[in-house]
Amino acid sequence: MSSPKKEELPKVSPAIKDELVHFDSTKMKPTKTEEKLILPTKEDVQKEKVHNSLLQNVEGFQRSKLNPTQPREKIRLPSAEDVELEKVHNSLLQDVEGFERSLLSPTLPHEKIHLPSAEEIEKEKGQQQLLEGIKSYDTAQLKNATTNLKNPLPTKDEIEQEKKSCK
Repeated sequence: MSSPKKEELPKVSPAIKDELVHFDSTKMKPTKTEEKLILPTKEDVQKEKVHNSLLQNVEGFQRSKLNPTQPREKIRLPSAEDVELEKVHNSLLQDVEGFERSLLSPTLPHEKIHLPSAEEIEKEKGQQQLLEGIKSYDTAQLKNATTNLKNPLPTKDEIEQEKKSCK
């Protein structure tokens, strides 16, 4: 491949050329360059190596190298309290199952029915008749009554006489 000819290169405007030629670099402000590229520490590199080696070991693992095993189940024996509770439970069950019903004495159920006596019935009938009489009473049969208000206070003369008699 050959380099492009001068005519094929892009052209820069004369205003930009003039500005670049007359550029004064003394007018620029000085700045400090800060390099922000932080390199990993020795510990970071070591951790990454360990991580990569673990990933390679997992990816390259061959299942054919494993030995088949049978899981063993551990049998948990009951505690002394559990054994004692089971013994008590079993003895109660045996007592209930072996119970002889023939040892029970036969009983016949006796239902007591309390009926009211004739006097109680008559008394209740009287109360019911009294209530029915009150409910069905015709108030039109009542007469108007006027009350006579008697003055229970003594008169002045009586008070004067009493005062004289007490002296």
